[in-house]
Amino acid sequence: MNLEKLSRPESLAEMAQRELRNAIIEGRLKLGDQLSEIRLSKMLGISKTPVREALMQLRREGLVQIDPQRGTSIFRIEDEEIDQIAGLRRLLETEAVRLIFRNGREDAVREMRKVIERMERAIAKGDFQAYRRLDADFHMVLIEGSGNPYLVAAYNLISAKIGALRSRAHDDTHVVDRSLETHRRLFRLLEAGEEQALYELLAFHIDNTGRDYRAWLSGRSLDAAGETPAALEAMPSR
Repeated sequence: MNLEKLSRPESLAEMAQRELRNAIIEGRLKLGDQLSEIRLSKMLGISKTPVREALMQLRREGLVQIDPQRGTSIFRIEDEEIDQIAGLRRLLETEAVRLIFRNGREDAVREMRKVIERMERAIAKGDFQAYRRLDADFHMVLIEGSGNPYLVAAYNLISAKIGALRSRAHDDTHVVDRSLETHRRLFRLLEAGEEQALYELLAFHIDNTGRDYRAWLSGRSLDAAGETPAALEAMPSR
């Protein structure tokens, strides 16, 4: 017996969830903003029920906080949580690298090369929003390249928050140019099979997302965030 798979149309709740998630990640909705179901339903042109369902899912992703007393708001990140997210990323992404080297890195190298090329085109066009999405794609190449579905599922629990941090930290040309060079170096290390050097630069790069976010919050100069041109130059480049 042969049956064709049915394509299920996206529900209003799923559409609302996607739009709200993108608005949070891209910075169109600010961290800590209060959210009104009535206002959101009017803005999206739908009833409150799918909006409520979307907000509940975003709560499970950690993007929305729902308090019976204070209402619903976009999440806020404290210093301690920045470090916790960075720590989990290091565990997951370095384990993904270990599995890639153990199982064969050819597919990951091929996919990462494609992402790097698209990153370079986005920068050439000055499309920072596209670059930030590709930044997420770059790291998903590592995660999915692990071949471990549990590792992928664990990473997906924090991927939206990582994207929200990334969009706020990568908000000017200096940071994005520096980020691109780091990703190029990560790719070259993977391509060359330099596993230990890749671990070191990857951990440094992950920690720097938190440093850049703290710098963005405090209005400090970007060089003070940690990954200065001099520090980056000292990292492995071959």
